[in-house]
Amino acid sequence: MLGLSIRARLALWYAAVFAISLSAVAVLLYGVVARRSLANVDASLHEAASAVGTAIEIEAEGRPARDVAGSVVREFRFRDLQVAVYDPATLSVIPGEAPEDSEDVEVDTIARGIATQTFRMEVPGFGAFLAAAPNGQATYENLASADGDVRAIALPQRIGRRFVVVGAVHRLHAHRRLLSELQIALGLGIPLLLVLATLGGYVLARQSLTPVAAMTERAAQISATTLNARLPVANPGDELGRLASVFNELLARVERAFEQQRQFMADASHELRTPVAIVSGEAELALSRDDRSAEELRAALLAIREETQGLQRTVEDLFLLARAHAGERLVEPSEMYLGELCAECVRSMRSLAVRKDMTLRYEGGNDLPMSGDEALLRRLLLNLLDNAIKYTPTGGRITVTTRAEGDSYVVDVEDTGTGVPSTVRERVFDRFYRGGRDAADAGQRAAQLVSGAGLGLAIARWIAEAHRGTLTLARSDASGSDFRLTLPASAAGRHEQNGDQSRLATLPSSSSAIHAAS
Repeated sequence: MLGLSIRARLALWYAAVFAISLSAVAVLLYGVVARRSLANVDASLHEAASAVGTAIEIEAEGRPARDVAGSVVREFRFRDLQVAVYDPATLSVIPGEAPEDSEDVEVDTIARGIATQTFRMEVPGFGAFLAAAPNGQATYENLASADGDVRAIALPQRIGRRFVVVGAVHRLHAHRRLLSELQIALGLGIPLLLVLATLGGYVLARQSLTPVAAMTERAAQISATTLNARLPVANPGDELGRLASVFNELLARVERAFEQQRQFMADASHELRTPVAIVSGEAELALSRDDRSAEELRAALLAIREETQGLQRTVEDLFLLARAHAGERLVEPSEMYLGELCAECVRSMRSLAVRKDMTLRYEGGNDLPMSGDEALLRRLLLNLLDNAIKYTPTGGRITVTTRAEGDSYVVDVEDTGTGVPSTVRERVFDRFYRGGRDAADAGQRAAQLVSGAGLGLAIARWIAEAHRGTLTLARSDASGSDFRLTLPASAAGRHEQNGDQSRLATLPSSSSAIHAAS
């Protein structure tokens, strides 16, 4: 059964159910017809016996019942019926003679003289059946005769002060023939109908599953290079049509994921190629001549170290993305003070700001208690500060402010840079995106020289969303930019153990141009 196709199994199940139904209907039909036919025979017998009994009662006024019964029986003519009257007083079937020994009487035959003109029957047990009939009700029974089974009735009839039993027999040839013909019809018709139903069920199953076959054939042709193909939808309104539509939506999501994965790999390869090439070039240059001075070798090693550090940060960011996509639980909340964390981040980044002659300050208190992953939130703030330092000209100013607004904490990182063009403001949170690529003036084009893989803001937004918060570019114009972090004060970072891991592992996707794995 398991090795059969679905259409064959459906046809077999349909045939089995149909066979059981037909068998039940056949048994019921046979029983109804048999009872109805026998009821018609009984009705004929009762009608004949009643007519004879009524005639005897009418003719019996002033005359002996025995003589009246004999004459009435001889006068009645019935088709396929034979009638007799049994007189319990004489223990005889009229007009037969009563035996001498009335105690050992056994009425076993019908007198020849009472046979109708249509047929004669020898029914040996008819007399005994009449003699054993109870008073007050008609009795029916099947008896054997020389011509086969007959149906007999014994109908008690009151004649004056006496009771007689009017009996009649009817051949069952027509009844038997009807049942035999019905058996033949059912015996031939049911298997034929079953075969036709099985074939019809198979054809119907095959026709119904034709869309499945088409979908199977099309799905077998879909590979990683043909994810743009879709399954055919014959009827969008039925179950198979909805299944094909849902599968097509799944293929669309898989196609987008593959495309984003390809783009992610391409961008990651591009970002890693440059520092590797620089490291390789500096090493080859340092080794190209044996007479390199210590200063030249030191400069080469410094360049290699700088590129290696940048490469290490990029690899760490990529590793974080991979862990997030693997569904690993990355948020480990603990009690902390957001204001104190912001102050520590400002102090740690102040040396970088000093190198560019910038002013970096923190405005806010050291409180703002909350529950969150301190390591991830520190990384978020450092990424924001690093981004602000990179894209703020020398002598600029960066200010970090914190405040409580209702049930949320707000952290603003403001700088006096050149701002982000309105056309690309949402893309600054895309992975591997760096503003210098879309810079419109010379000052902004210089940002292309700034190191970094373009993952800082993307990871920062993901950390904010993992803590049930938001990270947005609140303002950006010629006077600078303001990146705003909003975190819930009461439940930031408090995720249950069985929480939404898919949300934690989903990196920000602010626009359709995000270049990332899905």
